[in-house]
Amino acid sequence: MDPFRTGDRRMSEADPSDASDGRRRIRVRTALLVVIALVVLVRLPTIQEVFRDDWVVLASNDPYFYRYLVDQSLLDGPLPSLPDRGIKGEPLLVATLAVAAWPFGAGTWGSGLVVAWYPVVAAVATAALVYGAATRLTDDARVGLAAAGLLAVTPAHAYRTALGVADHHAFDYVWLALTALAVIELLSRSERDRRTWIAAGGLAVGVAAQALSWEAAPLLLLPLAPGLALAALVEIRRPGPQRLAPVVAGLVGGAALAHLVHLLLGWQFEAVVYALDLLALGSVGLLALVVVVRRLDGSWTWLVATEVVLGVGAVVAVRRIPSLSTELDAGLDFFLRSGPAELAGVGANYGAVGVLVLLGFASVLAAPMLLFAVKWGWQRLESGWFVIGVYAVHFGVLAALQRRFAGELAPFAAILGGVGFVLLASWFDLVKPPVPRRLGDGDAADQAVAADGGDDDDALVVPDRTRVALLAGLAGVAVGSGSLYAALIDRRLVITDATYEAARWIAGYVDDHDLPYPESYVLSKWGRNRVYNYFVNGEAESYGYAQRHYEDFLFSNTDTGADWYEEFDGRVGFVVTRDLPHLGLISSSTIQSTLHDRLGSATISDIGGVGHFRAVFATEDGARKVFRLVPGATIRGPAPDDTETVRLVAEVSIPGADFEYVRRASVTDGEFEATVANPGTYRIGEGSRSVDVSERAIRSGETVRLDS
Repeated sequence: MDPFRTGDRRMSEADPSDASDGRRRIRVRTALLVVIALVVLVRLPTIQEVFRDDWVVLASNDPYFYRYLVDQSLLDGPLPSLPDRGIKGEPLLVATLAVAAWPFGAGTWGSGLVVAWYPVVAAVATAALVYGAATRLTDDARVGLAAAGLLAVTPAHAYRTALGVADHHAFDYVWLALTALAVIELLSRSERDRRTWIAAGGLAVGVAAQALSWEAAPLLLLPLAPGLALAALVEIRRPGPQRLAPVVAGLVGGAALAHLVHLLLGWQFEAVVYALDLLALGSVGLLALVVVVRRLDGSWTWLVATEVVLGVGAVVAVRRIPSLSTELDAGLDFFLRSGPAELAGVGANYGAVGVLVLLGFASVLAAPMLLFAVKWGWQRLESGWFVIGVYAVHFGVLAALQRRFAGELAPFAAILGGVGFVLLASWFDLVKPPVPRRLGDGDAADQAVAADGGDDDDALVVPDRTRVALLAGLAGVAVGSGSLYAALIDRRLVITDATYEAARWIAGYVDDHDLPYPESYVLSKWGRNRVYNYFVNGEAESYGYAQRHYEDFLFSNTDTGADWYEEFDGRVGFVVTRDLPHLGLISSSTIQSTLHDRLGSATISDIGGVGHFRAVFATEDGARKVFRLVPGATIRGPAPDDTETVRLVAEVSIPGADFEYVRRASVTDGEFEATVANPGTYRIGEGSRSVDVSERAIRSGETVRLDS
């Protein structure tokens, strides 16, 4: 027996009385509030690491790019004005965040507050939309609650929408869920009333916002094409009004809206907007095709054959459009290239365990539901199941290629997982099973549901103690593991105490010395480069320079230090080094070892120190060392007889460390010459000779002569 009823009935129409309907609605809303609270709580474990002293320390690296764009948007006038870098790519996201931060003013902590909390707000909105989509699809509030609950604890979604993890993904989830809900609503309604056109308007807003929110939006819009093609196979078999028409109206309206914004404001790349135009145009063609096949009394097999032929033709035509073809090739290259961890698939490192860690219990419940979705969609003539199934398969494939798309998969895995959770609980006799709905539309179907029990007043009644305990255990498995994995992932994203301490010190140093940019630029590991530079100089647009040079610099031989100084001169002000697990693989002759382990000193006899990288700060635990680039002072003088090298030593004290700064200079024609990075009194060789080097000499690159 089909375990789900579907159709156009509103829940209240099947209730025996207004009083019971009111009680049920209160219980549903209370349960939904509990689920929403869970959504929020799972995303707040790092609140102390985000709000530190008077700083809002966003997690990870990329959120500082969006905070930078928000700051720039608020500089040029009373209303947000997007900078050039914000107009293409994610303009709607930047504009939305800027409007929200506008009341706080430009250059204040307000941008950090807004950017930090926006992912949590997006998670709440997405969970509410997932609840709506699952409930509308199944006509069972319990499925909706289970789906929202599973989404709350799906690690891939939870860490992408955690407090302070603010990139474009959280914004995309909202429009994905809105689009899915609107399509399900429209495909579930046979009458054309106010609610139908509100849903069509929601679809228009959803797809337009999707296109304007991310430059790779075509990847998120693509599932609608095969989803609607499968829905058409259901529609051709269904009597009554055509349900595809409002969907097509929503897509056309969304394409028109996105194109209008693109023309008026210049937002987004042309190829992205054109992709939505093509989707809308294709939906119009699909609707016309369904109408023609119906009038010719053709079967669904006619429609399948025609869709295949036209689909192949559409792909060939798109490939012949230069701008779109170029974007497709670039996208394919992007998926095939290697890079950061998020570009690896969900199972790349740990196989099935990795899938479970990122997708949680929802994936276990959702996978078998895909086959049932196909069955229910075809047999019950409810094409919404096909749409959800296509979304799940599409993002499942993308997540297998790149784990960054696991978050996009999460809402659809949660919907299918919610179905699986209620079915599983009913098989264990923990809850009442869903009541099947008889095939049909309108009042007859509603009467059939009412006769079988429908959404009666007992649907959310608390069961006896034994069932409560068992149900709580089942829910605990679903919630507990996901929450734990999400918290563990969050801990890896937050800015560590050492990085925060180093950034705070450099920012204070720059303010005290009034250093302009790029003299205040911080060179660091690229994955934290925006963090340092946002707080130190406010420039967090790109980490490209650090990505190109930092690792090569650190693992070069110490003898190349002067060459690297020439490369960095006028471009870099500070270098931050960090603890690395040596494992015997990092040579003591590298710049990394010389700077981080020896603070630039030549304390190993056969390895020289560096003369242009001045140690200025070390964190309390020594995990981060900060060096300022300086011209350095050159010490020259006669060398003792019969010596090939001269050792120069000064005692140096900096915040966080006291050390001997040692330089070794080769002797040429009885003279030695060495560039030193620290001021102080230098002892020369083994004798009693010494020379004082001033701060001014270090900063101006003076030569200090040692008398005989």
